[in-house]
Amino acid sequence: MQLDQVEKIAVLGAGVMGHGIAQVASAAGYRVAIRDIAQEYLDNGLKGIKSSLSRLVERGRMTQEQMNEILGKIIFTTDLKEAVGDAQLVIEAIPERMQIKHAVWKEVDQYAPKDAILASNTSSLSITKIAEVVSNPERFIGMHFFNPPALMKLVEVNQGDETSEETVKTIMNIAIKMGKTPVWVKKDAPGFIVNRILITYLNEAAKLLDQYEVEQIDAAMQHKAGMPMGPFMLSDLIGLDIVYDILRTFEENLGEEYKPHPRITELYETKKLGRKTGEGFYNYAERPNVVEAQAEGFDVALLLDSFVKEAEKVLNEAIATAEDIDTAIKLGGNIPRGPFEMKKAGLGEEKPVFMEKKDGVLTITINRPSKLNSMTLEMLELISLYLEEAKRDSNIKAVLFKGAGDRAFCAG
Repeated sequence: MQLDQVEKIAVLGAGVMGHGIAQVASAAGYRVAIRDIAQEYLDNGLKGIKSSLSRLVERGRMTQEQMNEILGKIIFTTDLKEAVGDAQLVIEAIPERMQIKHAVWKEVDQYAPKDAILASNTSSLSITKIAEVVSNPERFIGMHFFNPPALMKLVEVNQGDETSEETVKTIMNIAIKMGKTPVWVKKDAPGFIVNRILITYLNEAAKLLDQYEVEQIDAAMQHKAGMPMGPFMLSDLIGLDIVYDILRTFEENLGEEYKPHPRITELYETKKLGRKTGEGFYNYAERPNVVEAQAEGFDVALLLDSFVKEAEKVLNEAIATAEDIDTAIKLGGNIPRGPFEMKKAGLGEEKPVFMEKKDGVLTITINRPSKLNSMTLEMLELISLYLEEAKRDSNIKAVLFKGAGDRAFCAG
């Protein structure tokens, strides 16, 4: 199956990920069928798509006619055969339980065309193991979107042990047609790229709690290292049940060093799962906040070092290239620099402005996301130095300015 042969996409599951993927697919010009087991789930999925598209219309990023056209290309059904029977691509976005996925894929295998590509949106389960129940595992692949699919640019394209080269190429091209940036996960490994590095980073942060405070670490990583938020706020946002489950998978497949830290286990067992339950590392009765002064005494290099080392493991295990790892972490984690870019810049240097040269372009990144990238005299001096360097370098043909984080380019 090649890119120009794909006209209809079936999406299994009308939840947050499922209806988001369906919206993206329809906006890219595909006919789409969403299938779920109950009409109420389909109704909720339709509401979710309408709500998302309506916001785009309100902001002037889409016309009402374009919204109607996208909705007009989507059908909603509880009939699996109707959904997948004439689809060239089936994307499954159902609960992360192997038993459930196997049951659904066994049925899909009966009804889907024998040349259709079968893709799972799983974020952590083995593609090879999911594919055990289908008759043509060479057509089975991981296509992991990030939440919310309509906004997040990254798609991890995860290759199983038997996935064919043609299947990988077609899914990479479909992701690009959908306006996404695909990264190729060449080896079926727990957590793929983003979860492997980010969830391990959250566990490594918990290991430092014998010496440092939650707020101290979070303040340092947010205000000094340029992360959009600290590791404990991020754990609470993701949900400590999800963090715990992924770490247990890592422990079982990668070894004892990935065992969930006792503090994470304690919060999991007491159902203090983060924002969704009102309490985790923080109590959400009042909106928690960390300020720069709380960061005193914590060296961000302690965590950045483990962050980079995990990325190096992913590289050394031949899971992905260094460039794809950096791209995945920046787009999937909303982090200004990838781990190898961090290593190149120098861990713990905490520069408010940094630069990168690539393909004739000098990229200057304003790195004060916690302050909406507002300028200081020090930053202006650094920018002047970088621009002078660009003038001296005959290979530089353009200069690109970026703001770190996702809140503002440069305020004030």
